[in-house]
Amino acid sequence: MREKKFFVLPRYSLLRRLTLLIVLTLFILQLFRVKVLVGGLSGSLLISWIKLLDPFAYLESLLASKNFNLQTLWAVLPVLLIYFIFGRSFCGWICPMDLLFGLLDRLKVPYRFSIAQRISSSLGFLVFFSFLGLSFFFSLPLFTNYFSHLTNFFRAITGIYFFLFDLPVDLSLLVYSLSLILFLLIMELILPRFWCRILCPVGKFYGLLNKVSLLHLRYKEGECFHCRLCDRQCYMGVNVSQNVGKGKLRSQDCIYCGNCVEACETKGKIVKFKIGV
Repeated sequence: MREKKFFVLPRYSLLRRLTLLIVLTLFILQLFRVKVLVGGLSGSLLISWIKLLDPFAYLESLLASKNFNLQTLWAVLPVLLIYFIFGRSFCGWICPMDLLFGLLDRLKVPYRFSIAQRISSSLGFLVFFSFLGLSFFFSLPLFTNYFSHLTNFFRAITGIYFFLFDLPVDLSLLVYSLSLILFLLIMELILPRFWCRILCPVGKFYGLLNKVSLLHLRYKEGECFHCRLCDRQCYMGVNVSQNVGKGKLRSQDCIYCGNCVEACETKGKIVKFKIGV
């Protein structure tokens, strides 16, 4: 069995981290007046004219304003198109929290509770619809404005930059954003991937697209050794090996990180990424 060293990143892991770092760099460049991507992952402007808006942020905004805006809808369509192709890959390839959580997962913490894998991820839709309902009731996109890890991550980066360079910054907002990110990191130490599998409504929306996305996990013909390395390497709790007989996997919890493909004893001959129907 192949042994993996701490500092060696297999193919998909390396590609994922490079993709994330490139996207983060493009966002950070806006602080230095290089405006390739302006805004954050909840909503941004690409090369000064392509508006991009997270679908859940759009739903919250629509319910909060109670007003349909065609221009805002156009900002959602490119994002939907991307994830109709790639499914919930945002969570494994673009979300900065996946990188931070991954680093924490390497630490040996004595008390960790894997309840996220024991609870049905469908429970997260209660959180999903609760935030939408609250947005309608309070006429305010509550998750996107106050609880979103994406909003607070970029708000924290911007706030730190402004603070370091003695620019005007709302310290109370900076402290709040940093505190929320710290809270999520502590949660990850105790309840690994509880945020990702159960609580995050953004991931829940993208997970629905896994059912129809062009990208999916495909099982090829061949002998499965039932070593379950794929299951053990899946930090989202997907039972990869139990679906071998079905030909393909379309779990809403799969974030297409590639860990199962890299872990497979058949060197990816059984489970592979596939684009197409």
